[in-house]
Amino acid sequence: METLTLLFNLSVVLFVVATMLSMGLGLKISQIIEPLKKPLLVGVVLVTNFLLVPLAVLLLVSLIPIDEGSKIGLIILSLSAGAPFTPKLAEIAKGDTALATAVMLLLMIATVIILPLALPMMLQGDLSIESSKIAKSLIVMMIIPLSIGLAIKAKFEAFATLWQDRMVRLSNIALLAIIIFMTILNAKEMVGIIGYDLLGVVLFMLIALLIGYLLGGKSRHNRVISSLASGQRNISAALVVAAQNFDDPKVTIIIIAVSIVGLFVLLFTAKRFARTS
Repeated sequence: METLTLLFNLSVVLFVVATMLSMGLGLKISQIIEPLKKPLLVGVVLVTNFLLVPLAVLLLVSLIPIDEGSKIGLIILSLSAGAPFTPKLAEIAKGDTALATAVMLLLMIATVIILPLALPMMLQGDLSIESSKIAKSLIVMMIIPLSIGLAIKAKFEAFATLWQDRMVRLSNIALLAIIIFMTILNAKEMVGIIGYDLLGVVLFMLIALLIGYLLGGKSRHNRVISSLASGQRNISAALVVAAQNFDDPKVTIIIIAVSIVGLFVLLFTAKRFARTS
């Protein structure tokens, strides 16, 4: 069991680092600066993802009798935004992929800043966690690999293109390993989320999507991107925080459950958006 636990933790690190590297290898620094040129968009996206979604999740977990570990996992996810899959969802939805990429990067950087500060406040009275520890783990495992990828892309574009595909495949393999090791280590706990915990996962996804859509404004492109960006949480950031700060396996299990359920919900939503384009 100790070996499996070690392999699980290594898989989490590999997944996060490979995901961030692949993102950096496929982007230009100008794409990070782009969203800052639209202050209204920046304000709406930040308020939606780091105020309204977390408040809605706090209300949700207070109304549904879910497990304490699941509650913590959903709260972590509510503060984790900027998922690398967002531009792909925008492409499927026939939305503005450039805008989706800019929003994703803005939210990812904001997550690294806001998550360590806001999480201890939202869990006040439940657990004592160090915001500096969370910030350090996010910077080491997300910002540094992203920065390395961006630097390689700027200097060696052909090399970056070649290795981006490899990093994407490595990230997918690592995610599969996480699910396998998680199932072996916590089969009983995973079955245990069927019920109110699973209901919480589904409602979490639908609420996040709806809030993003309603606050997206009049433009279809903005509504689509805002909705998908709010619904697609940053699993990488959430796993870093869960794996390195909480011993309860339910915290990580609920995050994996959201990633699996969310994949189907978001793909369905993106295809519905495409039909109404």
